[in-house]
Amino acid sequence: MRRTVYRVMRWPLLIAAGAMLFALSERILTSPSFIRLDDFVEYWAAGRLTLTGGNPYDPEQMLRLERAAGRPLEEAVMLWPPPWVLPLLVPFGALPYPLARSLWFLLQLAALAWSGTQLSRSLHVRPARPWGVWALVFTFAPALHALKAGQITPLMLPALVEAMRAFPRHPFRAGLWSALLLVKPHLAYLVLLTLLAESIRQRKPGFALGLFAAVAGASALSGLLQPAVFEQYLHAWQHHPPADWATATLGGFLRLLIGPSYVALQFLPPLIGLGLWLRYRPSISEIPLWTLISLATAAYGWTFDLTLALVGLIPAFYHLISHSPAPR
Repeated sequence: MRRTVYRVMRWPLLIAAGAMLFALSERILTSPSFIRLDDFVEYWAAGRLTLTGGNPYDPEQMLRLERAAGRPLEEAVMLWPPPWVLPLLVPFGALPYPLARSLWFLLQLAALAWSGTQLSRSLHVRPARPWGVWALVFTFAPALHALKAGQITPLMLPALVEAMRAFPRHPFRAGLWSALLLVKPHLAYLVLLTLLAESIRQRKPGFALGLFAAVAGASALSGLLQPAVFEQYLHAWQHHPPADWATATLGGFLRLLIGPSYVALQFLPPLIGLGLWLRYRPSISEIPLWTLISLATAAYGWTFDLTLALVGLIPAFYHLISHSPAPR
């Protein structure tokens, strides 16, 4: 009887909850009085400029659209991911900003929930229910920060989970998923190296083919939408590169301690991470650990980027409680 009631009521309740969440998010997420800084506005503006023939890497054009979206900014929130991310942003840029922001929020929620489900299936815990993992995912401070800021990092989490699960049985699929990690390659550089090295060692060229196909296809689509986009990207890095460097990274702390002018210090931790990787040559099963090492040694990174750490922290948590005499 309970199962019958559950089947009947499940979808109406989910639809009602989704509609309420959508209406509430549209009001809250687009209001500067609730959320002062919104990173999604840069994705929306870049997608709209790409669609209308503008320059998604031009500060003046970006600022004009971001202010038109209702964001009282003094300077533009710039887009720094490479041009192959633009096909993902164009559909949102085609929509009005409030509608696009709400849909992006729901996409973030779905990505986090789906990643938690896939992680629960990969854990050797009986029964493998997603509820405990979801509780960890949706109470993790970086994930909550990413939801509030409208960041793209939660969309990288399912890519990391699926690339790890698909390899080596489906290397081409793993390569396709890994392309999404190239949105911010500095966060998962040791993971990408591990997957690439394992594909070479196991003679599975499908991974490199899948990675190349996804990046080449997205880049070609970006070029069709905006033929000069790669030139615009290089011009932005040459003439007005990102000025924010004092992030919560080892390199940022070193520059704060020794001197901001020592730019090379920002890239010392990745060299250490690369040295560790060359020393230990990790396998696919060790990707959760090397995800954490990648994040710990990243040259740049913000709080919301640590959402990817869930790939390592959740298995560690379940390992601890499964070997504890008092798991509760």
